[in-house]
Amino acid sequence: MQLFQRRRWICPDRVAEGLEAFVAQLDWIDTHTGLSMAGWRAEGHPGGLAAEPGAILATTTYHDHGWFLEEVSRLQSLRNYGPVNEATATLTVGVDTFERWDAPMHLPSCWTLGDPMFRQDTGPDAEIPHIATWSNVEGGEGHVTWFPDEDKTPAAVRSGVRTERWRRIH
Repeated sequence: MQLFQRRRWICPDRVAEGLEAFVAQLDWIDTHTGLSMAGWRAEGHPGGLAAEPGAILATTTYHDHGWFLEEVSRLQSLRNYGPVNEATATLTVGVDTFERWDAPMHLPSCWTLGDPMFRQDTGPDAEIPHIATWSNVEGGEGHVTWFPDEDKTPAAVRSGVRTERWRRIH
């Protein structure tokens, strides 16, 4: 299984309008493709990317990266997708970030991110005792990520760890 994540930041003075456009975009993608997108709004955490105002995250999981690339290509070729994508893009600032992660071995095939919220820690690539880490495939070179239910990150590995909390909005 792979996890795809796209982070964006809504203009601070247009958050309500930006959230509405973002959810509409994900609805449109779900309706017109085989992708099943989830949308998240940052709960904020000092030091994480999500601490910035208006941070949003789109995620999906899949088992075949070739299929994922074909669906994204098909999405981008759909005639009516341009205006939907542009409606969200005009309300965002900065540069989008993309990360793709390979699941840890023996992860149940029914695994999902927490609902209605989840915490994600990302840190330097290392073995972390008693924590199943996802390995980076794209966008977070030299890092691993994990999804603790609570603060179970050993003190020895907390240095350089980015912690984010996300609440589901789609």
